[in-house]
Amino acid sequence: MGAVTFCAFTDAAKGFINSNKAEPFFLYFSHKDPHQPFYPSKDFKGKSKGGAYGDAVEEFDHSVGQVLDLLKELNLEENTIVIVTSDNGPWFEGNACNLRGRKGQVYEGGYRVPFIIRYPKKLKEHYETSIPAMGIDLLPTLVA
Repeated sequence: MGAVTFCAFTDAAKGFINSNKAEPFFLYFSHKDPHQPFYPSKDFKGKSKGGAYGDAVEEFDHSVGQVLDLLKELNLEENTIVIVTSDNGPWFEGNACNLRGRKGQVYEGGYRVPFIIRYPKKLKEHYETSIPAMGIDLLPTLVA
């Protein structure tokens, strides 16, 4: 798996967007990384200060950037909702900041995750909230 994971996921996502750009589409783009075991590709291996975990995060970031670049190139970025989130808090290589707990634990550091939503047409930049939300909130919220 390893070296081709991001490239294959990214290429498939970009291919799907290109094939469906003329009408509304839904793309669920779920990477394997950053998740154990970490297999950064040769282009990212050893590039970060965070070891294999940091390399995987950087490669994930690069991959998402490629998708965002394509949306911009196709003039779809303003009216496309992009959500980036995680399924759980960090493992020991990650950083839960000042939160107690990690992945697999019931403390806040185990289930509080990053959640970024980008929809330039409707959402102002740099909006931050402390209102709790769950993945199951996404469908009814987006449909509304």
